[in-house]
Amino acid sequence: MRKIVLLAGSFFALLQLSAQDETLFNNLDVTGAFGSVIIETGSINGEVGADVGGGGALVMSPLFIGGYGMGTSYPVHTITGGEKPGDYDIKFGHGGLWLGVAPHSNKLIHFYGSTKIGWGKARLRQDKESVFTDRVFVLTPELGVEINLTEWLKMGLTGGYRWVNGVTRLPELANEDFSSPIGILTFRIGGFEDDF
Repeated sequence: MRKIVLLAGSFFALLQLSAQDETLFNNLDVTGAFGSVIIETGSINGEVGADVGGGGALVMSPLFIGGYGMGTSYPVHTITGGEKPGDYDIKFGHGGLWLGVAPHSNKLIHFYGSTKIGWGKARLRQDKESVFTDRVFVLTPELGVEINLTEWLKMGLTGGYRWVNGVTRLPELANEDFSSPIGILTFRIGGFEDDF
């Protein structure tokens, strides 16, 4: 009888052990979520202008992970040779993964850093028709400070670098024409820690 009880107890203990799920992010503690407006000032083809976009993320203090999208159509590019010379509007857009950190975010002014890893297109257009198109990879690390304007609104002031790779099909343009030091203004709107 003793062996049967011991065997049955062991069997149920093994069932309990195998019933526990193993996960990669077992202790993940989501403390908030936000949406954002992003204004990025930099250079494309030697002209300074602004890219505008937005994003959203889940906050796991002090980290956040989410997605973003950016776009612009401000610079003009003149092709002097080849089959289709002329003036073209440059349309540049990208989006992807957004990873960041904001330690001590309860302080009025605190450190803020993020990296955007994205894919997109660079296009040369005439009369709103794409004539040349190229797919690109974009990596944008940034560091700076963030200011708590209210409990639900934060403003980030950062500097970084937009590194672009994959420009091969746009006449007389290269990766370096899209890569640039940048200044970024980010407004994050949402719930961030205890208020979520």
